[in-house]
Amino acid sequence: MNTILFDLDGTLLPMDIEEFTKKYFGLLAQTMSEKNRDGKMILDAILKGTMAMVKNDGSHTNEEVFWKTFVEITKIDQDEIEPEFYEFYENVFDKINSGIQSENMIQAVKILKEKGYRLYLTTNPLFPRIATLKRTQWAGLDPNDFEWITTYENSSFSKPSINYYKEVIEGQHLDVHQCMMVGNDVKEDGAIQTLGVPLFLVEDYMLNHDNLEINCKWKGSSLDFLKFVEELPEVK
Repeated sequence: MNTILFDLDGTLLPMDIEEFTKKYFGLLAQTMSEKNRDGKMILDAILKGTMAMVKNDGSHTNEEVFWKTFVEITKIDQDEIEPEFYEFYENVFDKINSGIQSENMIQAVKILKEKGYRLYLTTNPLFPRIATLKRTQWAGLDPNDFEWITTYENSSFSKPSINYYKEVIEGQHLDVHQCMMVGNDVKEDGAIQTLGVPLFLVEDYMLNHDNLEINCKWKGSSLDFLKFVEELPEVK
C-alpha cells in the first residue's frame, strides 16, 4: 500500500454536515438577495442542480450538469451569474468556517507525506474547485499535499456511485491493491470497497444515514487513525 484516498468533510475537516449546509445555504441566499436576486429560487436551483450531479451518468462533467439544470430553472445565463458565485466563494464563504480543525488528521497527513505515501483528496465533487480548496485550507491542510483533488469541474460522477471511484482510479492510473480509503460516511466512502480498496472509517463525525451494516477493514477515532499511520512503514 502506497496510496491514501481521503474524504474531506467530516474526515479531514471536522464538520456537522447539517449545520454546515444550513449556514451555507442561508449565507448564499442572503448574498444573492443583496444583489437583488431571488434567493429562494436560486437555492431551489442549487438543490436540483446538486441532485442532477448525484445522478450524473458520466456523459458530462458535474459542472456542466449543474449549470444546465440551474439555467433551466432560473432562466439566468451562466455567464451572467457564475461570477457572482465565485465572488461569494472568494469573499464570503469563509464566514461559515467554524475554525475547528483535527490536529490528529493534520499530523497524520504530515506523517504520510514524510513517509512517501501518495495522497488524493476524494471529496464528493459537488463543489467548484475554489470552494473545495477553501475547505481544505479550513482543515489546516495545504491543497498541494494532494496529487489530485476531485471537484465538479474534473468529475463526471458523484459519491456513492462506484463509477466516481473508478473515474479517479483509472484517470490517475492507480492500482487498487496499493490504495486505501479514509472516510466517515459508511455508504459514500464505503462504496469503494466493492473495487477491493479497504476502508478506514473515521468515527469522530461518522455518517450512516441508511443504518447500513458497518463492514470495513479498520475503524476508529481520528486519534486511532493517527496511531495507525504512525505504525505504517515508509514507502520504498
